[in-house]
Amino acid sequence: MEASRTYHGGTFLGWDDLQEAKINHRVELEYYQTKNDINNILNEDEAKYGIEILKKEYEKDGIYIESNNIKNVCDSSKKVIEIINVLKKNKVTPVGLQDVLDDLLMQQEMHLD
Repeated sequence: MEASRTYHGGTFLGWDDLQEAKINHRVELEYYQTKNDINNILNEDEAKYGIEILKKEYEKDGIYIESNNIKNVCDSSKKVIEIINVLKKNKVTPVGLQDVLDDLLMQQEMHLD
């Protein structure tokens, strides 16, 4: 069985963002929290949570979808939701997810030291 996912909001890229990227069609971003299949672990508290971003480009000839799913970000649902809120606020796309996530996790580790 695959991981489950929960929708945590979405946004459309603004006109300024689209012009800067020389895109002339609507682009929607959706953010999800993923959870590993609990049938593969002994205790649900051990479940690992991840993040998925879906990018939908609404072009004249159809809708094109790009996604990125990073599993096992951490074992705290609350922490993953906080990260998703930062990603959403900054309109992070699937292509930038890994780099931004690495930076966010590194910043959090530095604040713990």
